[in-house]
Amino acid sequence: MATKLTRYRLKGTTAADGSSVVNTNSAVRGKIHSIACDTGGLADTADIVITTPDEVVSQTILNLTDQADDVVVRPLVLATLNTGGALTATGNTYKEYAVFSRLRVTIAGGGDAKAYVIDVYVEEY
Repeated sequence: MATKLTRYRLKGTTAADGSSVVNTNSAVRGKIHSIACDTGGLADTADIVITTPDEVVSQTILNLTDQADDVVVRPLVLATLNTGGALTATGNTYKEYAVFSRLRVTIAGGGDAKAYVIDVYVEEY
């Protein structure tokens, strides 16, 4: 099956209390490849969380604490057995997050009126 890499840009500005919530307009379908956070001068107390709010069990894709610097990450999730248990082989196996949901960025403690941009790169099928 052919795939393509698509960028989803989430831009926002924090409120007076330093908070902000931004969602993609439509569902993202694929595997999270990487996330680039341009913090735009957020306070050094900024917490950045990216979740999948529309899934039956919401996933936390990214959870950064006190993040004032720009950063690029490749978030991975620990693979599990089809019974829900942890893998028992030596070493751990990590995979990309598979999503079929809008993405939500939540900022807390970011400072008053601070703009930011977060690009999420998704390998779509």
